[in-house]
Amino acid sequence: MERPVSVQDVLAARDERAARQQRFLTEHAAPLISFTMNIAGAIKHTPEIERAFREGVQLVRRQLERMHAPVPAYEEKIAFTGCEAIWAVQCDAGKLKKRMCLIEETHALGRLFDLDVMDSDGTHLSRSAERTCLICGAPVRACARSRAHTADELFQKAQQMIRDHFHTCFAQRMGELAQKALLFEAMTTPKPGLVDRENSGSHRDMDLFSFASSACALRSYFEGCVKLGIHHAGAEQLQYAGMQAEDAMFAAAHANTHKGAIFSLGILCHAIGWCGENAVLETLLSKAAETGTFFLSQMPTAECAQTGGEHQYHQYGLTGARGEAASGFRTVTEVALPALEKALAKGKTLEDACLYVLLNLMAQLQDSNIIRRAGMDGQLWVMEEAKALLQSGYTRADLQRLNEAFVKKHISPGGSADLLAVAVFLYFWKGKELPS
Repeated sequence: MERPVSVQDVLAARDERAARQQRFLTEHAAPLISFTMNIAGAIKHTPEIERAFREGVQLVRRQLERMHAPVPAYEEKIAFTGCEAIWAVQCDAGKLKKRMCLIEETHALGRLFDLDVMDSDGTHLSRSAERTCLICGAPVRACARSRAHTADELFQKAQQMIRDHFHTCFAQRMGELAQKALLFEAMTTPKPGLVDRENSGSHRDMDLFSFASSACALRSYFEGCVKLGIHHAGAEQLQYAGMQAEDAMFAAAHANTHKGAIFSLGILCHAIGWCGENAVLETLLSKAAETGTFFLSQMPTAECAQTGGEHQYHQYGLTGARGEAASGFRTVTEVALPALEKALAKGKTLEDACLYVLLNLMAQLQDSNIIRRAGMDGQLWVMEEAKALLQSGYTRADLQRLNEAFVKKHISPGGSADLLAVAVFLYFWKGKELPS
């Protein structure tokens, strides 16, 4: 529970801070940076405020590293009266002030940072321009004199700024991971029947550049899916975002490069946003299954079926990507992700690990892309070929020969490739880094 501060608490903290500054000046005879958070109202410390403070500390440290400025002393204080940090820095005070003003003026949370600079003789360096009001953008002193906004309004605005900033950072990070997973899948070589660095497999309308263009175009979509989840937007809104993403894909690649990934990774990004940064895998997959079930329930009647997956549902009872999502991505969690972790734990390179995952998926997945191109007989043949390679061992030359066979039969295990990308994404999401 947050503890409110009294006027006496504020005055005592200010006196303590002044004494600390004087001690630093006496002991180090160097300019100082004094960092506090600009938070109105009686509550000066919350977990969100401290998180914003930690980011500010890292920004200052990074600037000092760039300036190659020695820091003989640093202290910080985290208390109900607020978060504080102080640096003694062996650097020109004027240069320090310019760098601190850059942080305040350019960072999304900079308006909440008070980065004061003192010269070695104790002189406070002033900023060149007056700061503006958090709420209306007018000069802050004018708003303060007229009491244009209440302390609670200013506090709530600061909290909203902090939440928005970290939500945006989270969405951007997840979008980057999704894009990275798509690029890693595309670059993995040799992939039988699929686009890779050597050739376009069984595809004549796309190449590696198509996949790179598509992955870049889709990054903002994945970020948007996370934000939809954060705001608990429903599956209908996610579906509409997916339609727009397909338009962006075709505009960028002029081909169906990532339709399956738009569906699967979009659902996962939405679930990640919904469940929050600290969610566990089981919670994430449960939410994804809920959304996947919604899309599965939309499966049209046989008379209205349009896509290959819809026709296969009525012909063979296969639920395809919708069923995979509705199951909580069971094939990924039971086949692909364990295979990836196993291969990497054994010291395989990233590329070899991804190829191992792909073969495992090809051996077990009813791939709608294969069935559409080669029927159930082709699907069974692919499964047998993949199982044989996994049982006997394989070389890259074996995979290249299999690619030649796939091309002759016009087979492309696109569904397996999509789930490979999903496995890589979840591996990243779990906080792990893949080897280079």
